Amino acid sequence: MAPMRRVLFAIGLVAACGGKPPSAPVVVRAPEPAPAPPPPPPPCIAVPDEDAAITHATVTGASVAYCVGASPERCFSLALGTAALAKLPGLPLPAEAVASTAHVELTNPELKVCTPSACKTLTPKIMPGTTPLHAATNDAGTFAAVLLGDAEAGRGYAEVWDVAAGKRTAVIKYARGDYKCGDVVFLGDTLLITARTCAGPAARGALYTLKGKKLANVGNADFGLYGDAYVHVGGPLWAFLEENGHRIAVQDVAKGKVTKTIDTSALWQREDTPGADAMGSPGESALVALADGQLAVVAGSPANGSVAAVDLASGAVTVTRAPLCTAAP
Repeated sequence: MAPMRRVLFAIGLVAACGGKPPSAPVVVRAPEPAPAPPPPPPPCIAVPDEDAAITHATVTGASVAYCVGASPERCFSLALGTAALAKLPGLPLPAEAVASTAHVELTNPELKVCTPSACKTLTPKIMPGTTPLHAATNDAGTFAAVLLGDAEAGRGYAEVWDVAAGKRTAVIKYARGDYKCGDVVFLGDTLLITARTCAGPAARGALYTLKGKKLANVGNADFGLYGDAYVHVGGPLWAFLEENGHRIAVQDVAKGKVTKTIDTSALWQREDTPGADAMGSPGESALVALADGQLAVVAGSPANGSVAAVDLASGAVTVTRAPLCTAAP
């Protein structure tokens, strides 16, 4: 009977412990990590249907910064050579520049020429009761130019004034055929008067002395200046970008002589449209000065945001293409 008791005892022990062997441990697996989101697409320039003029163009190191149109939402920086495009959070910071020592304050009906020390009012002398359309002064504030008359009828004219003496030194009739509506600026002590068609994107420019003598047309008789893209090169030399962006004229504004003309049509050449007119939309491109005697043309439509670096000494043109969006962002 002893063996039987041992068997019963063993059965009793199993029953006391629950009757079943312990279960295997449950393994809880961590969830698979979510896949990383794809990187954002590289920035590109969406070609706008309108408002495509290049604005706020400036140079930042080896890059050119600008906005496509007036919106701060469409501002970019393009690295020359590498074509690396970066979207800017707002308007580009302007390049440091030497401010003019004098300026014009034109508040209807007053016209004042102001220097850091004082302002002189010319209104009573310039046809009292007539509102000047445009006015400018040279850096010293010693001379002022005012556009008056019925421009749209082709009877617009500029008056040049010796500010200190309060004396008119010249009257300039600036209309040229269909180019009637004007603007005026000083390039040093030379007057640049731009006459444009009053309702269309076309303009011509001419240079005058303070005594009203015409020195020369800007570029040549057919050189378009709509958009007013020009920069100081040095001394009496200024560079003017033709309104369609396909050439630059370097001109001595003191003598009126064009010293060099540079073809920039490479900026507009496209492989998909060989033989097409190599020029841009009038007045949309910008011109800025780079370091070491170079200029940069920033293209409006249809090459929006691309840049042509121009070496003034050799005339060499190097184009950096901005990436354009293939679809609306």
